[in-house]
Amino acid sequence: MSKMGSLSKTLFIAFEIVNELYTAIGSGILGMIVLLKHGIISNQPLKTLSVLTLTTVSLVFISRTTEKLTPSKKKVVLITGCDSGLGFSIAQHASNMGYTVVAGFLSLESKGSKQIRNLYGSNIIQIQLDITNPYSIKAAVETLEHYLDQNADYSLHAVINNAGVMVFGEFEWLTDRLIQQQIDVNLMGTLKFTKALCPLLRQYKGRLITVTSHCSQATLPGLAVYGATKSALTAWSDGIRVELGKYGVKVVTFIPGSFTMQSNIMANQLQNVQEMHDNLTAEQHNFYSDYFKRYNIYLSGIKPPSEPVKIEDNVMYRVFECTLLDKYPKVIYKCQPLRYAFYHTLFKISPWCLRDYFVTCFMQMPKYIPVEEKPSDADLEEFDDLDDL
Repeated sequence: MSKMGSLSKTLFIAFEIVNELYTAIGSGILGMIVLLKHGIISNQPLKTLSVLTLTTVSLVFISRTTEKLTPSKKKVVLITGCDSGLGFSIAQHASNMGYTVVAGFLSLESKGSKQIRNLYGSNIIQIQLDITNPYSIKAAVETLEHYLDQNADYSLHAVINNAGVMVFGEFEWLTDRLIQQQIDVNLMGTLKFTKALCPLLRQYKGRLITVTSHCSQATLPGLAVYGATKSALTAWSDGIRVELGKYGVKVVTFIPGSFTMQSNIMANQLQNVQEMHDNLTAEQHNFYSDYFKRYNIYLSGIKPPSEPVKIEDNVMYRVFECTLLDKYPKVIYKCQPLRYAFYHTLFKISPWCLRDYFVTCFMQMPKYIPVEEKPSDADLEEFDDLDDL
């Protein structure tokens, strides 16, 4: 009984401390004064000192994490992959916030480049940038260095690694070229471009923001290679965050959410499907049969816009602004629809057998039906081309 009594007393004291701590943090300085007075009257200096110390640390942490910077034309933000989609959108948004934006385009004659040039003129500086080409990287870095040298009171505030490609399809279907393309752009290109900019980031104590994906936290079927490259970027960011942190460079990961219908990331999907189909072996054609066709007919419903469009997602932009404005940025900034939050939580907490089932529910892809289980009157037969997709 004495042990139970001691436990109850300990739990009660712990509850009191947590309750007082919660009250003090919520009411700030005034709450701390009230607690101090209460501690003096009740002659409980140790408990009062503990609560006041924890409260002070908590308030300092809260104020530190919410302190904001002010955008300025003298702060330069460089963004890769601005031809369409997220890059096209955040380049405009960062300019509207008040930053000087240097936007990298795979082609200065792309629709996205022309559209931004018509809308913003010289307010957004355009450079040709192919992050898989070392000469293009070198030219882009030299252009940025020259611009900063010519504007001595300007500084490099942020580099945003956004350029990326995505090929949707089961791993066995992907050709070596499609696998290599995703590795070259999403991973190796990002690493090489960042390495070339490290001296400038150190010089100006800028921040490095790398766009990843929910696939970096839970790689999905059909996106195994894409997810692998995004997961690798997350792991890489974890490492260089510590390396560059001691030089004053802040490293941030940004997961922007889902906006496939407003992006051109799948603009080449039909050509990619044709390439996959043409390179399947006779055995693979026989094995996958109509599954390959049903799978890609389903994906054909995701139609990219014919022209680059600015993403309409106010929540995403608010999260993006924090990556640039938070004086003490978080490691990861994430924007996700409720459905994504629900399923990705299930992915994390579920045992593997359930996790894989939830992934299947989340993706809602056509089911594979073995040849021997297909009904005899199936109306989908093996095909020679994909014209009907």
